[in-house]
Amino acid sequence: MQKPIPFGDPRRLIARSMQTVSQPTTQKIAAVICGGGDPMAEYMELVYACSRTQKEIVTFCGNDQIARFPYHVDHAGTLHPEKLVDWLPARSAAGCDKPDRVWSHRPCNNVTDWTRDWQGSTGLFLVKVARELGHVHVVLCGVPMSVEAGHFIRKTPWGACHGFRRGWTNRLPELMPYVRSYNGWTHSLFGFPDDAWLATDIIDAHQQHAPRAGLKA
Repeated sequence: MQKPIPFGDPRRLIARSMQTVSQPTTQKIAAVICGGGDPMAEYMELVYACSRTQKEIVTFCGNDQIARFPYHVDHAGTLHPEKLVDWLPARSAAGCDKPDRVWSHRPCNNVTDWTRDWQGSTGLFLVKVARELGHVHVVLCGVPMSVEAGHFIRKTPWGACHGFRRGWTNRLPELMPYVRSYNGWTHSLFGFPDDAWLATDIIDAHQQHAPRAGLKA
C-alpha cells in the first residue's frame, strides 16, 4: 500500500495542484477583487452587469480584501499566507462568512489549496486560479496595476507595480480572450468587461494546453 505524502512535501504540492488544471469550463463570471483602486465600486458595477446578462458571479478575493469584502467569498487567495492568521479572524469578527477555499503559492496554515505563482502580484495569482478552475470570463475589480492607483487602505503610490507587470505581459496571449478590467493599466491591456463579452459563451481554447500548476512556472 502506498504511503500518504506528508504535508508540505513538494510531491503533495504537485499532486494537489494538477487537479485544478482539468476542471471543466464554466461560463460563470470570476470576479477578482484585490486592494488597489476602488474594488467595491467596480465589483458593484459588475454585479449590475451580470444581472443584465443573467450571469452568476464567483468571487476571488485577495490580501486585505479577505478581511474586508462584505459579501460571500468563494475563493480567498494571497502570496502572503502568513497574514491569513490576521485576515481570517478579522473577517469572522466583522460578521462575514468563511471563504469556501483559501489559495496560496505554497503550503501553509489556513491554506486549503495551492498552485504555482505567475510573478504578477496577488491579482495575477487569482486570475491563474480562476483559469485553472475553468473560468473563461475573469473580471478584475480593483486590480489596476498602476502606481498612481495606490492602495485602498494605505493610500500610497505602489512603485513596485512595474516589476509585477512583466508577469502579466508574459502571459498575455493566453489571458487576452478571458480577462477584462475596469481600471488602470490592466484596463488598457485587456479592455472593458462590456455586456456583450459577459453574455458570450467562450470556448476555452487553452484548457488542453494550460501549463500544469506545480510543474511549470
